[in-house]
Amino acid sequence: MLFDYEYILKIKKIISLFKIKNLKILDFGCGNGIWSHDEIIILANLKKIILFDHNKNLIPLLKKKYNNKKVDIEFNFKNIIKKKYNMIIFSSVIQYIDPAKLKRIIYQLSQNKKNLIIVITDIPFLPRYFEFLLTPIFNLKRFFFIFKLIFSVKYKNLKYFTYKKNFFYHFNKQFKITFKKNMHDLKKLRYSVILER
Repeated sequence: MLFDYEYILKIKKIISLFKIKNLKILDFGCGNGIWSHDEIIILANLKKIILFDHNKNLIPLLKKKYNNKKVDIEFNFKNIIKKKYNMIIFSSVIQYIDPAKLKRIIYQLSQNKKNLIIVITDIPFLPRYFEFLLTPIFNLKRFFFIFKLIFSVKYKNLKYFTYKKNFFYHFNKQFKITFKKNMHDLKKLRYSVILER
């Protein structure tokens, strides 16, 4: 996640939702990496995770963290479009992507991919500061982490977008859409969506 928030997304939890034998995941907006190194090693049906982020300064950190043949670090958007993957994960990242740009990204990444699942987790639907006021009720640890960020100039200047569920109906011609509880720790304040074809 953004700004070193320590959260491990359970690959097993996501894989259990689908029956995919040779799973190749594109983690779009990977940040510092949310994958457990041990889980990557033991999951037989997981063949590859491609890590992508716009911040190229993360490359040395990710190479050190994921010294594994199953992990491919690729920070060139044109290159990831050409790569083979059957699942894309956007984990706690779309709130920093303009909705029009997100539509373009999803269309570009899904071109020429017949069987594809897109999992988008940690989607905010409330304004940033309203969500911040409610966070201590649901996750005190995350609240204190966000509290430190609120006063950061970098965080204040960062554009932040919320997504109502109807935004995802733009993709209903291409994908079957399923809304789920958030796969992250803010179950009541955020949600997840799966786009599948």
